Amino acid sequence: MAYPLTYVVIINWNGKEVLRKCLTTFLVNTKGPNCRLIIVDNASTDGSIAMLQENFPHIQLIKNKANMGFSIANNQGIKIALANGAKQVLLLNNDIEITDNKWLETLTEILESDPKIGIVGCKLLYPDGTIQHAGGVIKLRGAYHRGDREKDVGHYDQVQFVDYVTGAALLIKAKVIREIGLLDEGFSPIYWEDCDWCVRARLYGYKIAYTPKPALIHHCGKDTAKFGSIKKYFIIRKSTIRFILLNFQLKDIAKRLVLFETKAAMACIVGRNHKGPLPFSLRSDASIRLTLFVNEWLPSIRDLKGIIVLRRQRFMFGEKLNL
Repeated sequence: MAYPLTYVVIINWNGKEVLRKCLTTFLVNTKGPNCRLIIVDNASTDGSIAMLQENFPHIQLIKNKANMGFSIANNQGIKIALANGAKQVLLLNNDIEITDNKWLETLTEILESDPKIGIVGCKLLYPDGTIQHAGGVIKLRGAYHRGDREKDVGHYDQVQFVDYVTGAALLIKAKVIREIGLLDEGFSPIYWEDCDWCVRARLYGYKIAYTPKPALIHHCGKDTAKFGSIKKYFIIRKSTIRFILLNFQLKDIAKRLVLFETKAAMACIVGRNHKGPLPFSLRSDASIRLTLFVNEWLPSIRDLKGIIVLRRQRFMFGEKLNL
């Protein structure tokens, strides 16, 4: 087949060595398809820019003066891709190691096999060979990767339609982006923007495909580990709340509030007591925890009017998310 023009967008933030491996394996294993690379660097201070300029001078480089986060930086690259005639855009994490010399051809063939397929993603493995991602599922509790930490014994070896695929390796048709819009920058700095993109595509009538081949290695979490565990949890929660308010039906939002958010609020106040006569005790840091809980909700509350507008736009085009 004649492969469509593909732009590959890679975001980097102080990931010099994983980025070097990603680009090296990319160039070794990407020979056939008609593709171009864009690196968007989020103000790295670890020598990433010098490494790119010395070892990969032919790759288009965008240098941000600050860390713009995942969605904003990816949108910078996506806009360039669309302006230059891209037929499809691949989001690729800088910590992906490519081990299949037909990987992009395979993804493209699946994406092009059905006009209703708007997005395709593939199996991702941890360096030890266990599964990191085999397509995603969305439930009332949240979204999760199928197969996470499971041994790869072939139980996810069929091409299937799924709720979402991870933005670590996500191929999308350019025409779909023009219909559904760019990544939602309200999820900045990171988390849930890829899942939200897939849900939006589904609301517009497109399918999200998962394929077991190629199986790429994901040196997962190199960037997000830099946040620290407390900040990372805060960002996950903040983005989760925005995703729920944007995409869940009102009855499911109410269920979520009752079943999970109330429980999360109570957990800020009381904890399990392993020593005293009572099973629970008041937390000494309850005020700090409650402040964090409120701050997780504040961005969505402040943007509630904007969220309502986006909900109306999305649900004009299809069925709401069924959990």
